[in-house]
Amino acid sequence: MKRLLFISIFAIMAMCATASAQEPVYCIDGVLCTLDIVKQRANEIESIMVVNDRETLSNYEKLWKMNDNALTSVICITTKANEVQEEEWLVVDEMPKFMGGDLNTFRMWVMQNVRYPEEAVSKRLEGHVIVSFCVGKDGYIDENKILVLSSPDKLLSDEVERVLKSSPQWTPGRQKGELAIVKFTLPVNFKVVNSTNMTYDDDNMTSDDDQSVNGVERIEVVSFGK
Repeated sequence: MKRLLFISIFAIMAMCATASAQEPVYCIDGVLCTLDIVKQRANEIESIMVVNDRETLSNYEKLWKMNDNALTSVICITTKANEVQEEEWLVVDEMPKFMGGDLNTFRMWVMQNVRYPEEAVSKRLEGHVIVSFCVGKDGYIDENKILVLSSPDKLLSDEVERVLKSSPQWTPGRQKGELAIVKFTLPVNFKVVNSTNMTYDDDNMTSDDDQSVNGVERIEVVSFGK
């Protein structure tokens, strides 16, 4: 990856040299720097762009207190740490809809699709898995933003993640008429009981502890012990 970045930088340098005899100027996240610094920070680079229009160059000259027409081109580098993060909302004017319903509809869908891992049952692993996830502007759950907040074991959290990643498309949320990224928290309770039946009877389930997290009722997944 680092080598590819160097090739990209040198290719851009060659383009700039062809257009002008002047050595190109470099900046990382808007700060002037040398080529050596660019090489040192190669692993941090997210994108590279050449700026050569006079109006933008004039703005850079003012920013860096240079003489007018001092620049012919600037190689602008943006690092991963400086990427613009889109706002994630907890509540918006129009909340995302799942299959025409709300988060409770999604809870029921998860309940129908989650499976108690056999290995977890044999080891009698149980407890609460709490995850957060984001419904993007395209209506899909962003796999990169699924975050396990709490889990008694990776076997259980992996199963919850598997189901979330297989979610059908939602109707995305909107804030002031604009598409918005909306974040949810979902608790899932895995419990092994000495029974001959597996049940998902959400209405009749009881627990000694609180049945909700942030106002969202827990999904109960029950399996029989061996």
